[in-house]
Amino acid sequence: MSNELTFYERQKLEFWLKHKISLRKIAAKLMIRDHSVISREIKRNANGNRKKYKADLAEKMSEKRKHVKHKGKLDKYPEVRDYVEQKLNDDWSPEQIAGVLKDELPSELKGLTVSHESIYYWIYEKAEKHKKLYKHLRNHRKKRKKQGKRKSVKIAIPERISIHERPEMINNRARYGDWESDTLEFRMGNKKRYLSVQYERKSQLARLHLMRNKTSEETRDAVIKTIESLPNELTLSFTFDNGSEGVKHTEVKDLFSHIETYFCDPFCSWQKGGVENMNKLIRQYLPKKTNMDNITKKDIYEIQERINNRPRKSLKYLTPNKIIQKVVH
Repeated sequence: MSNELTFYERQKLEFWLKHKISLRKIAAKLMIRDHSVISREIKRNANGNRKKYKADLAEKMSEKRKHVKHKGKLDKYPEVRDYVEQKLNDDWSPEQIAGVLKDELPSELKGLTVSHESIYYWIYEKAEKHKKLYKHLRNHRKKRKKQGKRKSVKIAIPERISIHERPEMINNRARYGDWESDTLEFRMGNKKRYLSVQYERKSQLARLHLMRNKTSEETRDAVIKTIESLPNELTLSFTFDNGSEGVKHTEVKDLFSHIETYFCDPFCSWQKGGVENMNKLIRQYLPKKTNMDNITKKDIYEIQERINNRPRKSLKYLTPNKIIQKVVH
């Protein structure tokens, strides 16, 4: 296993460091044998100060070190560099240049090719500034947009309580009745269909509900159906992601005064990992390209109960349904 952390792992690391988890425990959570890997990561990307560790900054510093360590072809071979700059001046895109080099390599370049990412890196980091090669790109950006970075969309969620304020009793699965909620999307051609998924953290019980659309009203109704299917002591809290589906959570709390609601950080779905794992299990029965027009509420209920009647190693091979039956009786 590589000791180089991914950006996703760095995001987890930042979260655990903020919550004062030990380096050994973090290494175990990330399935890294030696905690010195984590220590070295903090030393290299935060000067050894775990309080100042930031995932996005660590990722950026790591990428820069890679390019410094490995001298690229455009640095090594002037003939390749001249060819690339000539084509950029002709308004070719980096993808077009790399594609032609791969498929119709000019004889004077002696078998040398270069990737489009290397060309982008050359444009923004290495080429002489006065050349302003970025002006020949379609969008004329002076700085390259970070790849893979999602746009942050601010959604106003009334009375939102952060997952960081969630009691340790819930975090540690010390009681029954704490749920995570999510929405599964299905695509068939241009059609989209949705399934609301609720997951009880301790018993691993699932509740599944077909949705007509991905609205807060549909999510609210699905959560209410889950609550009404169980005694009050088994529905004490719900944790949502940061999307618009959870906006109507206050209406749920108005109807059921014993329930608390919490919300994950933006783009941190791993903070409700139980329901994310449940989604993978559901995909075994309902792949993403399932035509949901042919799926009935009865079909969904049968899948739900098939899942709830599967024994789990973490439950000492009991099923979620058996666990809940014992709790209720």
